[in-house]
Amino acid sequence: MKLSAYDKILEEFQKSNFQKSYDLAVNLNNTQLNDKILKVLTISSFNLQKYSESIEYGIKLFENYKIINDLQLLNILGTSYSIIKDYKNGNLFFQKYLSIDKKNLSVLYNYGLNYFRQKDYINSKEQFEKIISLKKEFKETKLIYGIINLELKEYEKAEQIFKSLIKNKKNLSESFYNLGILYQKINNFNLSIEFFERAIHKDNQNYQFFNSIGISYQRIFNYAKAELAYKNAINLNNKSDKAYSNLGLLKQKSGFYEEAIYYYNLALKLKPNNAGILFNKSLCFLESGNFKEGISLYKWRLGGIYKDNSSIKLENIKKKKVLITCDQGLGDTILFSRFLKLLLDFKTEITLIVSEKMTDLMKCIDSRIKIISSIDTVNKYDYSFSLGDLINIFSLQEGNIPKYENYFNIKEEYIEKWSRKINKQKFNIGIVWQGKKNTTTDEGRSIELKFFENISKIKNIQLVSLQKNDGIEQISEFQRENSILNFDSELDVNVKFLDTAGLMKNLDLIICSDTSIPHLAGSIGVKVWLLVQKYPYWYWSSDNKQSLWYDSIKIYKQNKLHSWSSVFKIIESDLEREIDKQ
Repeated sequence: MKLSAYDKILEEFQKSNFQKSYDLAVNLNNTQLNDKILKVLTISSFNLQKYSESIEYGIKLFENYKIINDLQLLNILGTSYSIIKDYKNGNLFFQKYLSIDKKNLSVLYNYGLNYFRQKDYINSKEQFEKIISLKKEFKETKLIYGIINLELKEYEKAEQIFKSLIKNKKNLSESFYNLGILYQKINNFNLSIEFFERAIHKDNQNYQFFNSIGISYQRIFNYAKAELAYKNAINLNNKSDKAYSNLGLLKQKSGFYEEAIYYYNLALKLKPNNAGILFNKSLCFLESGNFKEGISLYKWRLGGIYKDNSSIKLENIKKKKVLITCDQGLGDTILFSRFLKLLLDFKTEITLIVSEKMTDLMKCIDSRIKIISSIDTVNKYDYSFSLGDLINIFSLQEGNIPKYENYFNIKEEYIEKWSRKINKQKFNIGIVWQGKKNTTTDEGRSIELKFFENISKIKNIQLVSLQKNDGIEQISEFQRENSILNFDSELDVNVKFLDTAGLMKNLDLIICSDTSIPHLAGSIGVKVWLLVQKYPYWYWSSDNKQSLWYDSIKIYKQNKLHSWSSVFKIIESDLEREIDKQ
């Protein structure tokens, strides 16, 4: 007896011949698609990895026939959505499944994995803890749970999990690797390298292992090994935009700007609109003296949130009412504030939004500039843009940087306050040595306080610490054999930055690393000797020893990467001559 098309479909399906059952069922017209045929199509499509079709048929079955408690259907829909990266809908069906069967390990695993892929580590952690409470060993549960704790900065717990996996010889290469990432995150780069090497020993075909060890080598200034690691990563995966970008950054920090641009361009072929790469490329151009190309890409700072402001022209904002935001750190804000004074010459009405802690300082620029600390929803403005946009608006070039002897006017009360605390019979030198610790921005910039020991012993010199926060822990050791005044507990307690500025005005000289301090000192006309790395940030990258931005700042550059000794020898010699003039 000849089977009907309907029976033939079911027969092939029951034999798990999904391709045949799918081919027969897909040719039926809509009037023939009953609940059984739709289920065949849903399951067959899923097994044939046609996930979009599996969802299409499954949803019809779910909606048309009110099949809301079919666990197989719920799991297929949840999994299919997850595979096509629609995690929200995937989890919707996993939730429906788990409302019926709370202990299905596979569904709990996929449900937690979806949250993990969305970087929702809190909800992901909850699901994986349920699995662990039911059965400690299930697929990659422990490894993922360790990574979740790592992402949540629960470092001790993550460390215990990875070490437990290693002890039990589970997921060895991944556990070694994630321990390396953990130690990298807590800035123990030597230990991170040790575990990355162990991961590579287990699996030398994983490009991510090489890329990550390259980052750690770079952070301890072993640039040769960092370069080799990045190139190994690229050899294993020539589609890794991160490896190309990291190699570009390494070349930039080493002063090989053309090579850096070459690698940034390779990264951008893979990720054309990656704001981080584009901004690094901008800085590379600026550091090499190519202001035109650098400023054209400067709009990509901070993830490119200001990229649409690049069309604003100076002629647009003359005599207009503008709202300007601060888009970077204190040093950058001080540096770019000079353009506000320039903008006032064009009769522009300026309102500047700054953080509350910066309002008092920024009010020292010009009384015509309105300073606010929260979004103004009352007034209407002709234009709104950021402080950093002004270098493009004014078509900045090396030869047209506006300079002012000082453009922050510090109230006399702060200067007088600190004049009583300083012995004017001494040659008083303010010093700063440490930026914000363990940040990529600070890489290579900071100096150890011990380098100032010889200076402290020069006759009639008094060192005065202007250091706040990171770095002050070095003072107690330094004071055992060297003289240094430390006003950390008194500086800027009630009003931010104005005490520091007032103290600066009472000093003969400031010697400091590249932080916000030289910007503050330069903006109030205080003499600064700025210590920078061989290939410094673009503000200080000119071959001229005199700052392009501040008349009072003289630049001392390393003649060898990451070596401060020779710089301090020159400083000490110059100081002896300076003292002899007194």
